[in-house]
Amino acid sequence: MILIKPMSNDIHDMIATVACESALAAGMVAHRGFVNASPETLATEQKAGFFDIVTASDKAAERAACDTIWSRIPTSRILGEEGGWQGEGDTTWIIDPIDGTSNFASGLPFFCVSIAAYHKGEPVCGVVYDPVREELFLANQGRLTLNGKKVEPFLRGRTDREVEVLTNAPYEGERPSRAAQEAHADLVNSFRAVRRLGSCALHLAYVAVGRVAVCYESKFSAWDIAAGIQLVEAAGGQVYVQDAAGSRLEPNEDALGSVKRLVVAQAGFDYQSSNLSKQMKDGIL
Repeated sequence: MILIKPMSNDIHDMIATVACESALAAGMVAHRGFVNASPETLATEQKAGFFDIVTASDKAAERAACDTIWSRIPTSRILGEEGGWQGEGDTTWIIDPIDGTSNFASGLPFFCVSIAAYHKGEPVCGVVYDPVREELFLANQGRLTLNGKKVEPFLRGRTDREVEVLTNAPYEGERPSRAAQEAHADLVNSFRAVRRLGSCALHLAYVAVGRVAVCYESKFSAWDIAAGIQLVEAAGGQVYVQDAAGSRLEPNEDALGSVKRLVVAQAGFDYQSSNLSKQMKDGIL
């Protein structure tokens, strides 16, 4: 896949070019690790528990992305899922080298690289790259593209009954409370279908390009959502984020770490009448 344009002297163009290059570099590592998977090459380790794992490919993909970024823009600071904060400079990068690691380790071909970039606090671009399908979703300068072509999604439906919802809730790690089970039952009863695909970043990318109308998540880190939010915003979609206390936030660089609940939806979807507005208010699921 050749999507990289020659760099211009404009720093924002350069950042977008490097974001695509680094996503492709990380994706190549991830794809190779997926295709050639074995107990030795996966080298799976637990992080927060059996439900939260990291593989050798996660670490190698993040190194590939970071090396690409620093070779092009040395004055960069990077927040990576595996490496934490590294470097310093005016350009900030938030990287998830493999979003959907459990899928990846299990042999399920649904995972991606997620990279968001900011310059002096302002969002520049968001990239989500699916190396299995060779799909690169890019938000840059208010424009959404898929493999270099502009995307103009049509509305899938306006109400819960007309659409599917993507969500990874309820989440692994502990038995859902009775209230959480009831909240999930409300989703099942409200939407045409509920899908749990295992990659938050791809969930958001799919809403952005119009493959699904709406997504709800409530357990994630900044690297899971940073690029996807930019994709949805570039598509003209709706973004609702709130902190642990239920207060609405603006999803800028500084606030991403405080976001605990998220709904993204296509433009025209009736969020106010949706069961998801209740889920956000109740804060249970």
